[in-house]
Amino acid sequence: MANGESIWLYSPSTALAIVVAIIFLVPTLALTWQTVIKYRSWFFLCVLIGSALEVGGYICRAVSANRVTEIPPYAISSSLIVIAPVFIAAGNYLLLGRLIRAVLSSKHHRIFLIPAHRITRIFVACDILTFFIQCSGTSIASSDSWEGEMATVGTNVLIGGLALQAGTLSWFLSIVARFWWATEQGVKEDAPKGWGKVWKAICVSTGLSLVRSIYRVIEFALGIEGYPFQHEWMFYVFEALPMVPAIAIFCFIHPAKYLGSKGRAGKLKVADSGTELESGGVIDARRERRK
Repeated sequence: MANGESIWLYSPSTALAIVVAIIFLVPTLALTWQTVIKYRSWFFLCVLIGSALEVGGYICRAVSANRVTEIPPYAISSSLIVIAPVFIAAGNYLLLGRLIRAVLSSKHHRIFLIPAHRITRIFVACDILTFFIQCSGTSIASSDSWEGEMATVGTNVLIGGLALQAGTLSWFLSIVARFWWATEQGVKEDAPKGWGKVWKAICVSTGLSLVRSIYRVIEFALGIEGYPFQHEWMFYVFEALPMVPAIAIFCFIHPAKYLGSKGRAGKLKVADSGTELESGGVIDARRERRK
């Protein structure tokens, strides 16, 4: 440990935590303006909330770095940083369900037997389940100060929750890929212009979230004496770094620009003139994905 009384297993950097908090603040402010003011797209609030939680998490981490013996700032920081990706994932789950209904004909609304309108519910439920498993594991392990048999049991439960989260994201990516294959068979005539950009954003955001999730599994599998727990750079490279573009990509490809303020497709009347919802004629799926 960096200090005999410190909660941390290394000397945490206050400056680095502040810098990362500011970095996350940039897409948070951009998404706030786009989601709340420009498009009024309340359906996309979950990603904005996730981004705000990241900011809060790293602010608390900066506080904890200056108060290394105090549990509250450390616990709050860890909790917010763990919860934030759940909201980002929920945003991607929601987007894919809406994209399927917007782009594919009704006969193709089932992906691997899952109806498009249930994708969000099923995967959000999986995320909530994995989150509670992780919380349970943490509670069990910390009940005896992360020592002894309870620490082993709790850590195993926690690893199980993290592994389930990684599995859920992998399963979701398989559905994203299956949707791409389905578009090869043709898309609706009134499919929103630029839907391929939204699909790419979902792929990037979910893929990076999966990288972060796999890191967390490895981190806890190696234990508190393992390399990841002992070196701060691992946390920032595999936790913070993937989540920045996972969120920021939606600043450049905001779903409401293509799906409308309510996240629906077709001929909608949207106040913002920049919303691309023009339709007419059969849309070439491969052309849209290349855009």
